[in-house]
Amino acid sequence: MEHQQIEVTPYESETEAQAQLARKVREIIEDAETHEEPAQALSVRNERKAIVEHLRESHAGLALRAREAQAKIREATTRLDEIWIANPAKPKQVDQATKALEELEREHRSVTRAGLRIAERRLPKAEIELLFAEAEANFAMCLELREIANERFRRTAELMTEAAQHEGEILFDPSNTVSGQLQAQAMEYERRGNDNQRWADDRQVQFDRLMKELDPTA
Repeated sequence: MEHQQIEVTPYESETEAQAQLARKVREIIEDAETHEEPAQALSVRNERKAIVEHLRESHAGLALRAREAQAKIREATTRLDEIWIANPAKPKQVDQATKALEELEREHRSVTRAGLRIAERRLPKAEIELLFAEAEANFAMCLELREIANERFRRTAELMTEAAQHEGEILFDPSNTVSGQLQAQAMEYERRGNDNQRWADDRQVQFDRLMKELDPTA
């Protein structure tokens, strides 16, 4: 006797079924992000991301200002030289030009020092903290989706038990179901979390080594 496989679906076509499956999974994931633990982890991740973006913008702004100050220093230096050439007796204009040059040099040193502090310390540290926060957010979503998927599996198993009592053995392939897709998404979040954790650990080791080189007494 040839075995028959009966597929029960509320949809008219495979295309519609896949589209509705993807939509439902997406809606569940979006809702899961609002649950307590994922929401808290995502909030921390967003805060860390905002800090990184701010530091990158600040570093870019300081680099631009340093270049502008350097250009002004060249102009001020040329102007001071011309004053000396015009009158070696050191007129009052020399004092004014020298003071202006010194102010520009102080600004350039200050701006450069702040940019270096961001590049060497603040930004790497913030990026590492963001990676750790990304890992925690991914792990939180992984656990939440697995819990949702397991609960859906449990409810499906109850319904299938009732059907099996009516018809006998019933086979169930979860891979193309909402629960199965949620489990797959949970595994993807776990993979991302492990990657983020590994990258964060590696960068933390490198950062600690660099800080020790910059300040052996720390």
